[in-house]
Amino acid sequence: MLKRILADFYPEWERYIDRALLINILLLIGLGTVVMTSASIAIAEKSNGSAYFYLNKQLIFLAIGGLAAYITYQFRLTTWQNLGPTILIPILILLITVLVVGKEINGSTRWLGVGPLSIQISEITKISFILYMAGYLVRHGKDLSESKSYKPLFVPLLIIVVIDILLILEPDFGSVIMITATGLALLFLGGVKLHRLFFLLVIAIVAMVGMVMAGGYRVARVVAFLNPWEHAQDKGYQTVHSLMGIGDGGWFGVGLGGSVQKLFYLPEAHNDYVFAVLAEEFGFLGIVITLALFAWLVQRAFVIGFNADKAKLHYGAYVAYGIGFWIGFQVLFHIGVNLAILPPKGLTLPFISYGGSSLLSILIAMALLMRTHRDTQIALFGLSDRELQKQKQRKEREVARKQAPSKIAKTSRKRKAAAASRRTATSRRPARGTS
Repeated sequence: MLKRILADFYPEWERYIDRALLINILLLIGLGTVVMTSASIAIAEKSNGSAYFYLNKQLIFLAIGGLAAYITYQFRLTTWQNLGPTILIPILILLITVLVVGKEINGSTRWLGVGPLSIQISEITKISFILYMAGYLVRHGKDLSESKSYKPLFVPLLIIVVIDILLILEPDFGSVIMITATGLALLFLGGVKLHRLFFLLVIAIVAMVGMVMAGGYRVARVVAFLNPWEHAQDKGYQTVHSLMGIGDGGWFGVGLGGSVQKLFYLPEAHNDYVFAVLAEEFGFLGIVITLALFAWLVQRAFVIGFNADKAKLHYGAYVAYGIGFWIGFQVLFHIGVNLAILPPKGLTLPFISYGGSSLLSILIAMALLMRTHRDTQIALFGLSDRELQKQKQRKEREVARKQAPSKIAKTSRKRKAAAASRRTATSRRPARGTS
């Protein structure tokens, strides 16, 4: 019995699931749960009276994200492609709504309250933006690569600018960088010539510098970033303690739970600076393993995209490439901030930092990668015998549902005819006592 079950299950597992990606996801979830729990124990016990407060919430987020990922996986990529530009409408509405009625935390208005939970709309925006850009590149890829004018670039650049402005108003400068960097990378893959892309990149850099100069606190952050040790007691405090934690880790770390910096020295140790805690507790070896896992994840995303391209599923290819770019950029920026290579921006480390919205968006992205792989396998090799049988049964049920009303009507007519026949027979029968 067990062999038969495994025989039925194996073909679907073999053909439709990218096992390397699945193993990578499970390893990152496991690593993230352990590191985030270790980084949050002290602050959780002090602020909430329970050392496992953040762990319990993260597990709830993981369950919600897993359910959302499963639901996302059930939809074919053509479903998202057919939505076209309308996929951005609810996101733009939510970005405007969060500015009006959003919850303010640490001086930023980025969250919408949904019952006991809060959702950071900027995290969901990244997924919707990638789905939109993939559709635009499929529809206008030829114009982007062959047109001599900048006209085909107008719409995607306008979308990027609108989203960036709404994110700046929150403010969420880290998400602005992610949206812009991912958008420009996808435009390059879509065929935009390199000199045009360089021109757009210069404009983006100038605009970001202008935004930094316009915000006084951002200027102070940059000044502290350039020489954090001179500002170790104010704006450079986080950077200094992050560097101290990474330096204390050495080759093999101080051991799980042994971090000193997480004991109220390093703010946001379980979120924006979780990498510093990881480096302190697991050392250089832990850093290498973590980077290898993320490099493997990005590599799988690009392999899935390449295979989708070969199968002529260009929309799925762009979705996979976009997810690969986004995760790669975000990991590099998070680690860059922790290593004082980049100014502080408040970006999470995927799978590892605490945060329900970040985990939700990442798991949905993984479901999209898995769905792209599945659709590619079907396009290249067709459905498995088990799937064909399911499809046949589905069609039979649909035919049965369509035929059901006619059968009911036919049965009803027969019953009415039988009833009429009985009434006629009764009326012709002679009454008792008559001759």
